[in-house]
Amino acid sequence: MNGSNFQIEQQCPQCGAPIILDEADRILSCKFCRTRVYLAAEDIFHFYIPPAGGISEPIYFIPYWRMKGLSYTIKEKDLNIEYQGRSFSYSITSTVNGIDIANKYFDINFLSLDSRLLPHSLGLRPQAMKLKFVGSNPNEGKFLKFSPASRDAFINDYQTRNGGIQKAIFIGETASVIYSPVYCLGDRVYDAILKKPLDLQKKDAEVEQTLISSAEEKWHVEFIPMLCPDCGADLPGEKDALIVFCDNCHSAWSPSNKNFIKVKFLTWQEKEEDITYLPFWQLKVKVGGIQLETYADLIKAANLPKVYSEEWTKTPLYFYAPAFKLNPALFLRWCRQLTATPHPKDLIANFPVKKIHPVTLPINEALESSLLTLVSLIANKKHLAELLPSLNITLEDYSLVLHPFKISSSEFVHTKIGFGMEKSALNLGTYL
Repeated sequence: MNGSNFQIEQQCPQCGAPIILDEADRILSCKFCRTRVYLAAEDIFHFYIPPAGGISEPIYFIPYWRMKGLSYTIKEKDLNIEYQGRSFSYSITSTVNGIDIANKYFDINFLSLDSRLLPHSLGLRPQAMKLKFVGSNPNEGKFLKFSPASRDAFINDYQTRNGGIQKAIFIGETASVIYSPVYCLGDRVYDAILKKPLDLQKKDAEVEQTLISSAEEKWHVEFIPMLCPDCGADLPGEKDALIVFCDNCHSAWSPSNKNFIKVKFLTWQEKEEDITYLPFWQLKVKVGGIQLETYADLIKAANLPKVYSEEWTKTPLYFYAPAFKLNPALFLRWCRQLTATPHPKDLIANFPVKKIHPVTLPINEALESSLLTLVSLIANKKHLAELLPSLNITLEDYSLVLHPFKISSSEFVHTKIGFGMEKSALNLGTYL
């Protein structure tokens, strides 16, 4: 298990047996009564750190944002271009605007309450202690309402501190709210885990008033039976899968609050044996300010080394993104490679009986990657830099496409286009 992940204690909703879940788990399986349910939430998951025992005072739970995933920053940069004469010796250097994409992995938590006195971070507590779902114990205490705006404020502050950033994009982001317990005793506010007073610069009364007056958060996790809504068959699936497939009626399903909704999917079918299908999102998007409707438009805009074909003027352009997590550089490379490859003609709405790698990246995260793909492909960086602040990308349609890969000793190789992916990269992606 990755050291940056945390664990959750949860009782089986059927028999009450204790179950330990990993942060990314979405399917709860009970080994005692064999109940299998999907864990769903209306927005994001809410967890809390249980307080120490023996506290009789009311417990208040302070909300903290927890964000983990891939971070990309798009920055303007100056490119120095030197021109040299052929007939006689001279050189002229000019500076033009270009664009640079930087990436990294991030794992942070920060206070989601308007207070300058409370601790601004949980540190390593979520990784060091087992958490619980908010709502699992209705008598635990008061959970203070978190501020969704604090996440946007963090992103804006991130861009300000790293000057020159035009866009900060988070892909594969695992966002949740984690609550930390405190209580009031005498004239002090105490950490309910260590039972020690917090250092609030002698303003405990001000913080106590904030705790009392703040609105209360009401939340609970939803349990969806793992049964196909169409045929009633059991739905198999890896524990971290965001989409589950029905082997019986060949349908695909994604959780939506208290129900499953059907997902459109296609397969790039392969007749060979021993095939593993990796899922990719296929996105039809509208890019404001840039003509990108067909594959011919992309060839022109990206200056791709392709011989002109009349057929490509009628071939729609689709953006692609892995529907699973990879390291930042490799994720963007696959976005580029598949988007720059002509759209396959032989996609079919058929369910492969072969192995399917689980979907762990949702469609909204894939849409975020479209801007990165666009920036990395477009040849005229100067023009793109001018458009970037007001560039608008709208999702018009999407499908999940299952691509065939052959497994060699060290990598997965795409059987149709020959691109390879290291096995280790796919394995490491499960920890992001």
